Amino acid sequence: MAADVSVEWTMTPTTPIVGGATRGEVALRDGAHRPVRGAKLQIEAHMSHPGMAAIVAPITERGDGVYEVQLQFAMAGDWILLVTGTLPDGRTLSHRVDIATRPAG
Repeated sequence: MAADVSVEWTMTPTTPIVGGATRGEVALRDGAHRPVRGAKLQIEAHMSHPGMAAIVAPITERGDGVYEVQLQFAMAGDWILLVTGTLPDGRTLSHRVDIATRPAG
């Protein structure tokens, strides 16, 4: 596990709207605050309660240690986002983000 790599998560809009496009960004920095480039990442989004299928999406590198994912949530409520992947040096990365979505309208 890459304990020396920091993960910064941002989302637009900050509170996703059901059915709308949501852009997530992951910024990876090493212990010296330099960008971590070349990671292979994906995201799994799970509802906090059982019964809803997970959303799985690849995360694309934009540059300078910033990675982007496009998501669309089908239900309002609490979601758990799991960012996982492999760093260029072969170590694994796992980061959890808890969010809430709101209904459209």
